[in-house]
Amino acid sequence: PCLPPSPPGEPVPPSLQADMQFVLSASHRLLNGLLNICMEQRFVTATINVIEFSQLLTQAMWFHSNPLLQLPHFDMAQVKACSRLLDGGGKDAKASSPIEKLRALGPQKRREALTKLSESQHADIDRFLTNFPEIEISFDAKVEDEEDVQEGDVLSLTVKVERKHLPEDPDWVDSDEEDDEPDEDMFSKELAHLEPDSEEYEAKKEELMDEWRDAYYERQKRKREREKARNPQSGELGFAARPLHEPVPVHAPHFPEERHEQWMVLLVDVKSNKLVGYQKLSQNSRFEKVALKFLAPKEGVVHYEIHCLCSAYLGLDKKVLMKKSIVKRKEEEKKTAAELAEEEDEEEEEEDEEPEGKWYYLGGNSFGELILNIIALAIAGVMLFNFLYSRGLWQKYVQPLADWVLMIAWPFLSLVGNKLLPGWLWFSTNVYDFRHVSFLFENMTAVDMDANASLSTRVKNDTSFLNEDPFKPNLFNQMGDRD
Repeated sequence: PCLPPSPPGEPVPPSLQADMQFVLSASHRLLNGLLNICMEQRFVTATINVIEFSQLLTQAMWFHSNPLLQLPHFDMAQVKACSRLLDGGGKDAKASSPIEKLRALGPQKRREALTKLSESQHADIDRFLTNFPEIEISFDAKVEDEEDVQEGDVLSLTVKVERKHLPEDPDWVDSDEEDDEPDEDMFSKELAHLEPDSEEYEAKKEELMDEWRDAYYERQKRKREREKARNPQSGELGFAARPLHEPVPVHAPHFPEERHEQWMVLLVDVKSNKLVGYQKLSQNSRFEKVALKFLAPKEGVVHYEIHCLCSAYLGLDKKVLMKKSIVKRKEEEKKTAAELAEEEDEEEEEEDEEPEGKWYYLGGNSFGELILNIIALAIAGVMLFNFLYSRGLWQKYVQPLADWVLMIAWPFLSLVGNKLLPGWLWFSTNVYDFRHVSFLFENMTAVDMDANASLSTRVKNDTSFLNEDPFKPNLFNQMGDRD
């Protein structure tokens, strides 16, 4: 789109018009990114400077320009005429910016002061002032379930912003207004004529309690539905949803792109000049609440500033002072909320840790783990035996030691073996034939380093017992036939 006539000042050369168009079209995105960086880094001065630069860029004004130049059909002659009127005692006590003072004068006095403007131009000014943003800020800061604010407590700050230039919102119900609170006095009223502790008294009391409970749950349900409708981003999905209303357009005749109102709420620590918290208004509704949480500082009186800034208009920024008295934490409550939360996390981690294993379960915690440990040890033992046997180490070192231990322990093993022999014979006969296992060990040969084999392919032992099981063919005899 083509730019309208430039405001007073040095005009932009035609050769740079295209570049200016490109820079202006991307400026609000760049400024938004810069604003997010400044707020994330908690820079107060830089954050406010970025917002003020966005205001000046949108309205095509210098930092020393009079905010009245934002009005349609206004130039320095109209500014001087209005300034004389506003300085002459026609200003409103509650108005703070020149535009608010001019709006407070009313249409008639404005027409008397600005005689050079036509009626249609005055109508444009009236329409602009009617839709020009006007906000009101209120706040409430407290610690949940606590009367005093102590060092290290988590302060919950709720900032309510009313944008009076927007239409009324019929769905808005302030959560602080308990207009549908169940009446607790109905107990005394309804039970006054009944004799206490009687059956009729107890039945009526139980009925009233059910009614009170149902009314309370119904009220909480309506409150949750209302909050969810007004703040979709706090729902189950957990991401920002579409705003409740369409964005509010901005009167910016010199800006080549369409701009919309964008408001930021900043919480600033006055003493340290640090940005404690921030949030953008996102719902484009008349009423909107911002919830900020931060840790209370050390003992003393602290001062905070709550700023509400618009990125499109000059002279709208509002600031309120919040003062809080912080008391010293009691001796038994020296730990801060962050330290308590860290201790809770450590306790949960300790609970999640597995208990130490028992020695009689071979390091496990149950009989099932004992069985798994035995199986793992058996597999590891077989693999170790195969390795030692294939290298000849078993025959050279382990077998003599095992023979000596067996010779020493043979009397005891014979005694125990005679007692266990009947059970062993019954088990090997009726449950499992262990000759399958002994067969493997009987046919092990000396290590053959050239062939790298530890089992002989020519089995000389009797393997006819393998044919007794139809599912186990005599593979070793077949191997010998092929040889």
